[in-house]
Amino acid sequence: MRLRDRLGARRHAATWPADRPVRFITSFNEVFFDASGRRCVESFRAQNPGYEIRAYVEADSGSALERIGSELTQLGARWSRLDRSPLLGEFLEVARDVIPRELGGDAPPELFPGDGPETGDLWFRKHMFRWFRKIVALDDAAQGFEGVLFWMDCDCFSTRPLPLEVLERAFRGAGVVHMKARRSYSETGVVGYDLAVPGVRSLLEAMKQHYLQREFISLPRWDDCITLDLCLARPGAPPARDIARRVSGHGDVLPSTPLGDYLTHDKGLHSRKLNLVR
Repeated sequence: MRLRDRLGARRHAATWPADRPVRFITSFNEVFFDASGRRCVESFRAQNPGYEIRAYVEADSGSALERIGSELTQLGARWSRLDRSPLLGEFLEVARDVIPRELGGDAPPELFPGDGPETGDLWFRKHMFRWFRKIVALDDAAQGFEGVLFWMDCDCFSTRPLPLEVLERAFRGAGVVHMKARRSYSETGVVGYDLAVPGVRSLLEAMKQHYLQREFISLPRWDDCITLDLCLARPGAPPARDIARRVSGHGDVLPSTPLGDYLTHDKGLHSRKLNLVR
């Protein structure tokens, strides 16, 4: 255990029961499953058999869905079809005019000229509907669940068992743990929500309504990072902790958090390295 974790342990006495339910969720289509999702789920299940891992899946064909579902079941993960979510369909109709055609919307290519993260805010608007999948998954996974809910991007993977006491010390009574440090906006590759803390469910609802009410449309960025930060700044938002200490590389912050010894984020894998998101 690192020094700062030992000091944190002295300042925060454990209160969570040993059987506190913890649910990690992620999402991918068949391309992302092969690129990173399989490793994400397989490594997490191998290192953390006591926590639930749930995947929200999309596939272009029944055979692909069957293949992915079979593998996930064998790995001990629960999974659901994301493409059948009413919320996903509802938002497609709400924002069809600003969702690119290649993602199912009606927005013409000239609305989002250029490719890749180097296009800056334009890139974060172009791929908004991809990242809205996080909102859909969180909305579903929180239903009827009273434990600790973590979103984890599918380009993350586990390196060591993640003790429950490390999670509790990360929260220290807060309702949300996120990673920002000196970034302009939070990095949402890993975000935790304690659903027992008042205001957390209202926060998730506010994030959903941010999209359904098209509140994003006048902002420079439309991704879930700015959405989380804006909703955390609203009156009545639950207490949140920024667990990041510093930024490195392409805006990576996870290594500087208490979770960095247990989880790795292969940040930029799908865009800069594999060119899957342009």
